[in-house]
Amino acid sequence: MNPFKLFKIKSEERLQASVVLAVIFVFNALFVWRMHELFMQEGFGPYWKVFERELHLSGYDPLTYLGVTDWDVVYNVYRHPLLAFMIWPLWLLNQGLTAILGVNCVQYLVALPVMAASFYSYIFLYRIHREVLSLGRYDATLLSAFYFSLAYIMLSVIVPDHFTISMFLLLLTLYISGKCIQKGREFRWWQSALLFFITAGVTLSNGVKIFLSGLFVNLKDFFRPKYLLFAVVLPAALIWGVATLEYKTYVLPKEKVKQEAKAEKQRQEEMRIAEMTPKERQRYEQREQKHQARLLEQAAKSGTPMKEHGFWKWTDITTSRIHTIYENLFGEAIQFHRQHFLEDTLVFRPVFVKYDWLWSYIVEGFILLLTAIGIWCGRRSRFLWLALSYFGFDMGIHLVLGFGINEIFIMAPHWLFVIPLSIAYAIQEAKGTHHKILQLSVLALTAYLWVYNGWLLLDFLRSPINAVL
Repeated sequence: MNPFKLFKIKSEERLQASVVLAVIFVFNALFVWRMHELFMQEGFGPYWKVFERELHLSGYDPLTYLGVTDWDVVYNVYRHPLLAFMIWPLWLLNQGLTAILGVNCVQYLVALPVMAASFYSYIFLYRIHREVLSLGRYDATLLSAFYFSLAYIMLSVIVPDHFTISMFLLLLTLYISGKCIQKGREFRWWQSALLFFITAGVTLSNGVKIFLSGLFVNLKDFFRPKYLLFAVVLPAALIWGVATLEYKTYVLPKEKVKQEAKAEKQRQEEMRIAEMTPKERQRYEQREQKHQARLLEQAAKSGTPMKEHGFWKWTDITTSRIHTIYENLFGEAIQFHRQHFLEDTLVFRPVFVKYDWLWSYIVEGFILLLTAIGIWCGRRSRFLWLALSYFGFDMGIHLVLGFGINEIFIMAPHWLFVIPLSIAYAIQEAKGTHHKILQLSVLALTAYLWVYNGWLLLDFLRSPINAVL
C-alpha cells in the first residue's frame, strides 16, 4: 500500500506505458477538441440543458461536467455518496481559471483524472498478469492491450463519468489482493476500510467487492470479530451515515422546493384549463395524449420495477435477460453496434440493436469460448474466483434484480476485466503449439477490435457535433 511503490512506473513498463499514455491522450484530445468551442463558453447556461443536449456518449451522464462547472450534489447521494465532494477541488480550480481566462475549462480539468485512471487501470491490469499470474512480458502486454480494445473500455478513457475511476479502484484492489494471496499475507482491516470508503464513495455497490477481497484473501480470518467490526461494519455505517447526512443537508431541501413548485404549477394549470374554450381544451387533451404515449414508450424501455419505492424502483423484471446477454452484456460492451452508435437508450436507442453482420456474433462467441476455457484452466485459482465473484455480484445486480439492465453495457468497466484475466489462465496452462495458437488468437482478436471499435469511435470524435444530434 506504499503509494510511491504502487504508482511508480517500473523499468519494464516504461515503453508500453508511454504508448498507452499517448493513445489515451490522443483520444481525450480529440474529444475535448470536438466539444470545446461550445463547452468553454462562460455563462452560456443553463449548463445542464446544454451538456445534456450536446454530450452524446451512450448512457453516460454529463453530471461531472455540471458539478465542476457549477458545483452541487449532482449525483444520487445513496449510489455515489462521496463523488460530489471528490470533484469539489476541480470546481474550485475551474472557478479560478474561469476568473483568469474568461472561459469554462471543465473539459480539460475532468480529462486529467479520467486519463490518470485509464492509464493506471492498464498498468495494474498488466501487473496482475505479470506479477500475480506470472505471465511472460509479451503475454501480459497482449492481454492488457486486448482489454483496452473492448468497446466500452476503449470508450471509458474519454467518458466524463465515474466508471473509469471505479475501474481503476477495482483493478488496484485486485492487484493488492492478488499480491496478498501470492505471498500469504493478510488483507488488513485498515486496507479494507480505506479502499471500501473510497470505492463505495464513488459507487456504493462496488464497496461490496472490497469485502469480497477481504473474504477471499483472509478466508476464515475474515470472520474474526475485530476484522468484521473495523473492516466491514464501521466503514459501511460511516458511508451510509455520510450519504444520509448529505441527503438531508443538500437534497431534501431542494426536493421540498420542487414539490411546492410542482404543486403551484399544477394549480395554475388547472385554472388555465378551466378557462379554455372547448376547442382549446380538445387541442390540449390531444397534446396530453401524445405526451402520455411518449412517457409510456419511455417506461417500456425502463422496464417494470419490482416495487415503486426506495432502491426497488431501479429494478426491472420485464426486460429480456437472454437478449440482454448476447446483444448488450457480451455484445455492445465488447463490440460497438454500428446502428444507433453511442445513442442513449433512454432517449433514442432501442434497448436491443442487432449487429449488421453474422461475423460480430462469431467473434462474440469465440471470446466467450476462450473465457470459458480459461475459467476451466484456472478453476483451482483462488484469485480467479475472487475476480469472478466481482463479476457474479454485478450479474446479481443487473441480470437478477435488473438494475440498469437496459444499458448494462455502460457498466462494463466494473466487470469486463474478468475476460482477459480468465483467458490468461488458458495461456498460462498452454504449452508449445497450443500456447502459440492462443497467442495468435488473442492477437487477431485484439487487432480486429482495435480496428473495428477504434475506427467507429475515431469517426465519431472527428464528426461535427451537429452531425450526430
